[in-house]
Amino acid sequence: MSNNMPIASPLRTQAIVNRYFMHAKKNLGQNFLVDLAVINGIVAAAEVSAGDQVIEIGPGIGSLTEQLLLAGAKVVAYEVDHDLPDILHNELPQKIGDQLLLDKFKLIMKDVLKADFQDDIGTFFDFSKPIKIVANLPYYITTPIIFNLIQSDLDFVSLTLMMQKEVAERLVAHPKSKAYGPLTIAVQTRMNVELAEQVKNTSFMPRPKVDSAVVVLTPLEDRFNISDYDYFDHVVKLSFAQRRKTLSNNLKPIIQDKDEREQVINTLGLDLRVRPEELTIEQFITLAHLVKNHTAN
Repeated sequence: MSNNMPIASPLRTQAIVNRYFMHAKKNLGQNFLVDLAVINGIVAAAEVSAGDQVIEIGPGIGSLTEQLLLAGAKVVAYEVDHDLPDILHNELPQKIGDQLLLDKFKLIMKDVLKADFQDDIGTFFDFSKPIKIVANLPYYITTPIIFNLIQSDLDFVSLTLMMQKEVAERLVAHPKSKAYGPLTIAVQTRMNVELAEQVKNTSFMPRPKVDSAVVVLTPLEDRFNISDYDYFDHVVKLSFAQRRKTLSNNLKPIIQDKDEREQVINTLGLDLRVRPEELTIEQFITLAHLVKNHTAN
């Protein structure tokens, strides 16, 4: 099979799978993206151009990596599957323009949840210049990765992420909907969220049972008035600990007295029957402030 054919083409992907006697590993959430139009859509949504610095998460056999490199980006990829380094080395183009692959691509065999970005890529990237994160995320670990990235001290200009459609719907959700919850609030208090593209399961090999979506997150310019994000996230998660219960019941671990809980909730203009998904982000910010003041007394 000619290396002139994109890795993302079904024929090339199948040839790679056959050549290396490999298979998609369910425990790592592997599904190979075999739709060049979708990959080009991801690259376009991330606005990747020559000279960009891109962190990729889970490059797999290099379908997206190849197109990021051909767009002119310098790429650092985090991977945990030790069967893949040889495949990436052999299958990615060895020369991009007038530069060698080694000058444009760095593979780090590490779980991105354990990444120390400054230490891992400080000699490869220029941290004074913008960094973009682009990834086709494994379904089983999507939410922890998103939390980890938005809470990290990495100064990135955008996150362009392919994920399970259900998770994407949670990122763009509004109050009083089933999809609205801690992930929604954690992301929307830090990021602008744009649903860029919906992707059918037929774009993958093997086909997952669900569809996917591409979401672009960019840091908010006007941040919410949250002085302690860790405490705010804690209060929000506690508020949704049991979705079927009222907000008051979920707050019991930090405010034991019912009358005191009622006072806090009434200050928000609500009553004890309110459920967590009914609160706006602004009301959660006020709630966290009230709870912190109460527990400090």
